[in-house]
Amino acid sequence: MIISKIMNRPHFIYTILIILFVMGVVGYFMLPQNMFPDAERPQISIVTLEPGASSSYIADHVSRPIEKVLYSVSQVRKVSSTSRDEVSVVTAEFEYSKGLEGAATDTANALSRATNSLPQDIKQPQIYKIGAYTPPVMIWALSPQKGSNLALADVRYLAANSIADQLVKVRAIANVDIFGGYEKEVVVEINKDKLSSYDLNIADVIVALQKNNRDIPLGLVISNHKQNIFKLQIEASQIEGLNNIQINKLVTMADISNVRYGTKERTAGYHGNGEPSIALAIQRPENGSVLAAIDAAEAELEKLKAQYPQINFQVTDSSRDLVEKSNEDMFASLRDAIIMISVVMFLFLANWRIMLVAALSIPFVYLGTISLMWLFGQEINMVTLTGIILALGMLVDDAVVILENIERHLHELKEDPLTAAVKGTQEVMLAVFAGTVSTMVVLAPLLFVGEYPQKIFRPLAGTLIIAIFISYLVSITFIPLIAPKLLSKSKGKNRLEFKVQNICDFFLNPLKSFYVKKLNLLLDKRRLRLILTVNLIVLLTVSVRVLIPLSGRDLMPPMDTGIVKVDVATDSNMDIKSVENLLFGIEKKIYDTGNVKMLSSSIGSEPGVFTVGNGNTQNITVTAHFIDRFHRKDNIWEIEQKIRKQLLQMPDIKYVNVYDYGATPLSTIKAPVDVMLAGSDLKNLDITGNMVLDQMKNTGGLTGVSRSWTNDSKEFYFNIDKAKTSLYDTTPGDVVLQLSQNIQGSVASVFSIPGESGLPVRVILARDFRKDVQDFSTFLVKTPKGFVPLNNLGSISQVYRPTMITRQGMDYTLDVYGYRAQAAVTHIMSGVDKGLSTISLPPGVSLSQAGDIKELQDSLIRIFAAILIALFLLYAVLVATFKSWKAPLAIMLAIPLSLIGGAWSLILTNKHMCLPAIMGFVLLSGIIVKNSILLIDFTEEALGQGTPLREALLKSVTLRTRAILMTAFATAVGMVPIAMEWAIGLERLSPLAVVAIGGLIFGTFLTLLFVPVFYGMMSHKKSDRPTLTHNT
Repeated sequence: MIISKIMNRPHFIYTILIILFVMGVVGYFMLPQNMFPDAERPQISIVTLEPGASSSYIADHVSRPIEKVLYSVSQVRKVSSTSRDEVSVVTAEFEYSKGLEGAATDTANALSRATNSLPQDIKQPQIYKIGAYTPPVMIWALSPQKGSNLALADVRYLAANSIADQLVKVRAIANVDIFGGYEKEVVVEINKDKLSSYDLNIADVIVALQKNNRDIPLGLVISNHKQNIFKLQIEASQIEGLNNIQINKLVTMADISNVRYGTKERTAGYHGNGEPSIALAIQRPENGSVLAAIDAAEAELEKLKAQYPQINFQVTDSSRDLVEKSNEDMFASLRDAIIMISVVMFLFLANWRIMLVAALSIPFVYLGTISLMWLFGQEINMVTLTGIILALGMLVDDAVVILENIERHLHELKEDPLTAAVKGTQEVMLAVFAGTVSTMVVLAPLLFVGEYPQKIFRPLAGTLIIAIFISYLVSITFIPLIAPKLLSKSKGKNRLEFKVQNICDFFLNPLKSFYVKKLNLLLDKRRLRLILTVNLIVLLTVSVRVLIPLSGRDLMPPMDTGIVKVDVATDSNMDIKSVENLLFGIEKKIYDTGNVKMLSSSIGSEPGVFTVGNGNTQNITVTAHFIDRFHRKDNIWEIEQKIRKQLLQMPDIKYVNVYDYGATPLSTIKAPVDVMLAGSDLKNLDITGNMVLDQMKNTGGLTGVSRSWTNDSKEFYFNIDKAKTSLYDTTPGDVVLQLSQNIQGSVASVFSIPGESGLPVRVILARDFRKDVQDFSTFLVKTPKGFVPLNNLGSISQVYRPTMITRQGMDYTLDVYGYRAQAAVTHIMSGVDKGLSTISLPPGVSLSQAGDIKELQDSLIRIFAAILIALFLLYAVLVATFKSWKAPLAIMLAIPLSLIGGAWSLILTNKHMCLPAIMGFVLLSGIIVKNSILLIDFTEEALGQGTPLREALLKSVTLRTRAILMTAFATAVGMVPIAMEWAIGLERLSPLAVVAIGGLIFGTFLTLLFVPVFYGMMSHKKSDRPTLTHNT
């Protein structure tokens, strides 16, 4: 009835298809293009600065109060903090359902409640949203052109005041971070000897600057119906004007200081392609497209090069090649899949017209899927394109079943084209629909599995469901409309088709005979059925319980994107110049490995910058881009090993971790292996951390191990003698303030520059007077009783402390990280756990796993729950379709049969059991069941016509073998580009295709034999027992 209406309204169907086609073309250009779906949980970071404060003070008095109030925010998963000298970074991680905006608002409200608990001298805490869009899509390195007379400080000033402002005005660019030190300021360098000779201290200079370098509004003057602002202008317009400021009646600034343009003392640095530079890190908007942001940035780059010829612009990190090359390769894989599927169809059908009709439907399915993806707000990435490729084989399945039946009505039953199309489609429409719905209900639970698996697999499952739905609609609309026009013109097979058919029959006919013979035998021999059933159960058990654990488990498999990350921890007390010299050596060794395209290197970090840099001044981070794996000899793990070997030979390096891009699938997972120690005593954590580190160094599969902090940072304490300070009528606070002003200086005022951000004016003791800690022992402290040497007020002592202090769950923490190449995380953790079992933890210290294994365990629980729901839904759909409680069980027997092939394919291809592999098993269940449906549907139709059970089963196998094998092989070859990793980054998804191909091929061959046998064994009526109707 439905098909008749469709055939009677062709213009309506063609219009719908054209609309989908056009929307698909528009959607293709409108959809954001990224590498992978956004899977990061919402994170909010609070950065707080307190000048002069130590890391321990920051941890206890800044980080801890903020942590406490953040735990009161709803849907918070965990709160962690990192405290370094002067800087606190507290990060709250939220559930996916929270959303970044809600998390930011609630965090701001919570922070306001902590204000009274925080020190008074902190700077205003800054709140930053962290998401999948935080990593920069592109990094530029800016440096002075040769002969330009610019310094890096000038370049940074231009970048901060002009270039960044120009970029953030572009719609596709959300933010631009500037990194690399060399922050320009006006420096007032104080000569300590001259200052003391005038009976002054540094505080007097600061007060003089604050009073004499600013404009003071005096009020409004209203007269003669006019209003004017009246102000006192004493702000210096030239740097020389600062020299003339009076400290007192007799002394000017020039008498005791040198005023010059300078830079803030560096704690961070940046190298672009091996050269000292200033980094501009460009971020995309939330939910924005990586390629759109890069296109916009590159368009501005050409303008900026012309606008600033004195600056050398280099691209040192870019996601363009990765995303663009990956998507190009995926579209090429889609093309190859279409070609291979078409070839398989022709080999099995030996009919180019049927192949052509099926091929013509592919663009409508593809573009129809894209159009709905656009409407539902999805994006083009590797996962969604994989879904489209996987759906191609299913499209062929639907199309070929209908086309074959139309051709049978047309040529065998000699019906007219219209009748053949209507009846041929109507007859198999229910079976095709049942197969389509079966696959959709198997995938549907993955849309709501929750947490990380949902974020990764919802785009894949959603795209597949859309494509399968569109495929079914095209199969029952477009194919019945166009098939009669092409198939009715056929006057028989041509010469090539005859040859192909003969070749196909040469292989298929013996196979059919084999199945018929063995099916007859099994229907007769109960003992043989029992033996084979027991063997299958044993094989299934071995596959699931032995082979899969043997292959190892992973959260996500590693991938060769051509990007290598290098983290280096140097001696904890090296200054930035020494670290930078070491970096030059590191970069040279990386370049020596060959095939390097770009190099982005950072030293330390800057407050509020999350795109570039990490850790303290002694931490180096390098991102190296190599040419893609299709154009180099060594894979990325071999390159990593070469780099690792070279760097470990360098002096002054504590740890070297070299790993591939995407080594952890989430930014909240700090390393593939992360053993976290927690407690209230930093000393116990340090001792236990060393024991854990020693054990992990001996663990197989790990390429590098390191600690989050070490207790070897040299620190000097001035121990104030309160009795002596009271003798001079001063206080410890006064002493601390004077010391701080001399050592790190103090920003006294701002030097204004019209139309630009002003420069801070920093008053600080000249470098010659603060080269060594011992210089301060004779430092003169101003007291009401005159100047007193510092060593008269106390003593200086040396201690060692942590390089930073980390906290989580309101406890101090220490993480021991382990990095790997390609070993399965479960295999590694087996060795780690064995080593950790020998460690006796001190009282108050707890140990937990926080790496890939923790996320994997949570994900497996969710996915297995989703699989159980999917199997129940599948059974329910089959019961409703076949109106039987037992027939669906026979149909679903194909699922465990296919699991055997999937498990063996993992072992044979050296793949690990991971989330994509599990997705492959889920998808395999939906595909393989369609083959069983074709067999059982034909059998039940024959039984309904009075055919004996044995005859119905034998006829079903004989007539359906070609169609079942063709759809199985067509679906399998469609996945070959994914399994063979023909696109950059497909290593992440290739286990899915490997499992599906192995399980589909192996399961299909077993299905043709064992599903009919099992169905016969479950026959309701005694008269229908196979042994009672023996027709050979």
